[in-house]
Amino acid sequence: MRMALVRKLKRILEEQFPPPDKVGLRDQDGIIGVVTSRRFRRMDTMQRQHLIRGLLATHLTGQERQRVLLVVGVTPEEEIANTEAE
Repeated sequence: MRMALVRKLKRILEEQFPPPDKVGLRDQDGIIGVVTSRRFRRMDTMQRQHLIRGLLATHLTGQERQRVLLVVGVTPEEEIANTEAE
């Protein structure tokens, strides 16, 4: 069940954010992940979260959404800056 939900969520996000956008998810007592997309460039953090939460509300059941702890949206530039900082 756990991996099936990760696969389902990945498919949903990849449909909404197709390549070259990237979706990375992992399940460690709840699903966390990052969506990297140019679509987030002109959005603040709250707008990004609202977009992602809306997708989850539309495509996942309430029980499935409870398994999703956090999915954040970043731009490609933010991803690069984050990777270089590590």
